[in-house]
Amino acid sequence: MTYVNMLRVLYRRQNFGNVLHPCVRQLYNKKSCKSQYSRIHCIPEKCNLRAHLARFYVVSCPGEKSNQFCIDKPMTWPNGNPAKFKFHEETEAILNEQINAELKAFYYYLSMAAYFGRADVALPGCESFFLQMHHEEHEHTLRFVNFVKMRGGRVSLCTVQHPTEQDWKCPLHAFKTALELEIEVSEKLVAVNAVAEKHGDLNTSDFIVTGFIEDQMKSVNEMGRFLAILSGIGDYALARFVFDKDLLENHVMPKFNVLRTTLRPNKTDK
Repeated sequence: MTYVNMLRVLYRRQNFGNVLHPCVRQLYNKKSCKSQYSRIHCIPEKCNLRAHLARFYVVSCPGEKSNQFCIDKPMTWPNGNPAKFKFHEETEAILNEQINAELKAFYYYLSMAAYFGRADVALPGCESFFLQMHHEEHEHTLRFVNFVKMRGGRVSLCTVQHPTEQDWKCPLHAFKTALELEIEVSEKLVAVNAVAEKHGDLNTSDFIVTGFIEDQMKSVNEMGRFLAILSGIGDYALARFVFDKDLLENHVMPKFNVLRTTLRPNKTDK
């Protein structure tokens, strides 16, 4: 098909896209883009928008014999070339492991909050505290996800380990597990920092040390204190009530106080 006949077909057809692709590809497959087919000249009686579009797509490409159009557009998406700067694959992998560790703690704390909020357990202080911890771990997870994306990496989520035992029995058992969780998360943070330093990744190292390590040490210390108190008072009903009341009043932010949100569901704490 000559370029004149091609333009006549384009002029008669209503769907320009269906005709343009095979016609232009046929022109492009000629031996040389410098031939008479490499330019489409406007015919006075047929000159319209379709002819101009055809001329736009057929371009000169000396020495090119590809079957693709000679235009600057991605043939696949995503292009598979993220913008990375000294973001090693090992660092990316261990950050994804850290995301999983944060999600595990997130899952455990939600289970604890749900247990202590049961009508037959009724410890609003423990429920509010573990709900607050649940939201904190969720926030940490999002921070790690955003950091991996910012560094040009890929977030790879895997199965989250659920609590093997969801009957937490008493605050002592729950806080003992919470302390183990905080220590586990802290150890993984140290491992992430070690890998980052190994590969000279200052950004990741600063992100871990400045953004997480000190707060994590405070959490470990806090859980240890609660565990020491609960180990001393035992499982006496009055002592458990006093501990729960103190926990709600002094260690829970107002927006996570389940008594306030239950009694005043339409109110927002400032």
